[in-house]
Amino acid sequence: MPGICFLLGFISVLYFLGIWRMTGLSSKFPLVWLLLGGGFFLAGSCIYFGIEIPVWFSGLIGIFLGGFLLLLVFSECLIISAMRQKEVKNLDYIVVLGAQVQGSVPSKSLQYRIDRAEKYLKENEKTKAVLSGGKGEDEGISEAQCMAEELGRKGIAFHRLLLETKSRNTEQNIAFTIPIIQQDSKKDLKELKIGIVTNGFHIYRGSGIAQKKMQCRVYGIAAKNSRFLQVNYLLREFFGVMKDRLLGNL
Repeated sequence: MPGICFLLGFISVLYFLGIWRMTGLSSKFPLVWLLLGGGFFLAGSCIYFGIEIPVWFSGLIGIFLGGFLLLLVFSECLIISAMRQKEVKNLDYIVVLGAQVQGSVPSKSLQYRIDRAEKYLKENEKTKAVLSGGKGEDEGISEAQCMAEELGRKGIAFHRLLLETKSRNTEQNIAFTIPIIQQDSKKDLKELKIGIVTNGFHIYRGSGIAQKKMQCRVYGIAAKNSRFLQVNYLLREFFGVMKDRLLGNL
């Protein structure tokens, strides 16, 4: 048993180091893997050295971990299921959700979203795109502007691109996009078909928030994401889903 704990701790720390090397810790969330590794090492040490833990405390930890794991598995099933949505053609609008810009260059996650939006727009010539994302403190330009420039270079006509440059999170992406679509379409949102373009792990939350706020037909359009980082993204998204459920966004 302590051997399993030590092995899991080693894997968690190794995974953290891999993320650090790939992304440079642009997000603080990967530190969770370091803390998780420390927890496994601590548990293994307690078992190995025979440190006694009060029965009531170990029971409390067991109940907490059991409940957490059940909630995690249920949520991840919903997230993974949404990643497998079938693409719907000829939508009125697609909303491309922003992600980190490194100076004025899209991060890998954002580039995947841009590439997916490009593919959809070239295959569905009547569809317009709302590019949604503000400018972070460490970003040289807004995420929306970065996406517009990249899509323009890829041959997408600028008259098909609408920019939303104020949002800082997924909920704001959707909320700030609504008046832009209403003004451009001159229609009630319920008359429109709208797609959400984001990385696969983010489809469930992104399209769920859009469905609730827009009250119209919303479809997910999944972009790729790094296979190595997939587990990290799925765990982070679980906490994002829980946060938005508590805030009433989902």
